[in-house]
Amino acid sequence: MSPREARPPGSAALSWGGAAGLAASILVLASGAAWIKPYFYIPAWWSLLALLAGLNRRGATGEDLPDPGGFAGMALLSVPFWLAYELLNLRLLDWEYHGLPPFLPVRWAGYALAFATVLPAVTEVSAAVDARWPAGVPWARRPWLVSDGAAAASRALGALCLGLCILRPALFFPLAWAPAFLFCEHAVARERPRRSWLAGLAEGSPRRMLSLLVGGLLCGLLWESLNYWSGAKWRYTVPWPAGPKLFEMPWLGYLGFPPFALGCASAWEAHRLWWDDAPPVARAVWVFVLAGLSLLACAAIDARTAIL
Repeated sequence: MSPREARPPGSAALSWGGAAGLAASILVLASGAAWIKPYFYIPAWWSLLALLAGLNRRGATGEDLPDPGGFAGMALLSVPFWLAYELLNLRLLDWEYHGLPPFLPVRWAGYALAFATVLPAVTEVSAAVDARWPAGVPWARRPWLVSDGAAAASRALGALCLGLCILRPALFFPLAWAPAFLFCEHAVARERPRRSWLAGLAEGSPRRMLSLLVGGLLCGLLWESLNYWSGAKWRYTVPWPAGPKLFEMPWLGYLGFPPFALGCASAWEAHRLWWDDAPPVARAVWVFVLAGLSLLACAAIDARTAIL
């Protein structure tokens, strides 16, 4: 089958529609239309996601990208996934939100639509990086085993990072981006090595890990650039470093995006691993719990993080 025949139907329309939506969002914002400024981030990011998704699928990247149903599931999980960081930020106090709509249903819908882009963004940007990775990059190392002992040590290290963040946030807040992959990735490597960046690294191939690291940095630049031009935005209140800044983020802060991307991939694959084997009742309870925690987290954002 030729690459053209392998392209999923509708991928061209998806990419062209995303490009049109992104261009329209930017042009309307540049025109000075006041109505779009508080909401610019959402249509711009969803349009960019559509553009990337269409290009990735048209290009036959070889990456096992989610179909429309899987993409929707990823977007839904992305909301409580990011809200877990919002709950942690109640202790860290590393960022706050400004210029949010005053009407609660609109504001909470904005939370959901914005946070739903996190996991898809990392997936699509990293897939685009992976598809364009230079062929024949030399890398040779002896394969090693992903052992149960290493998995236990990784979980213990994740718990230590989380505990240090909570106990001394002013000093250890950068460690917040490590626990997700330290907790989850070894299980993925053991059960689904083809989907694991750690298993690939253990086999002597760092390509997926490096694609995620580079993709995470690019996502950070995109997140920060679109946030900078939006009326409703986050601003950082980290204790260090104070600057210089690129957009709203201190330069050194961009070092957090690559490990965050590893955590996104690990959490998504670990969730898929559990979800595929879970009975329907367990799935229903899990959805109910995540929905309830998400509502509580949105209320916590309003109470502590949002400047209304």
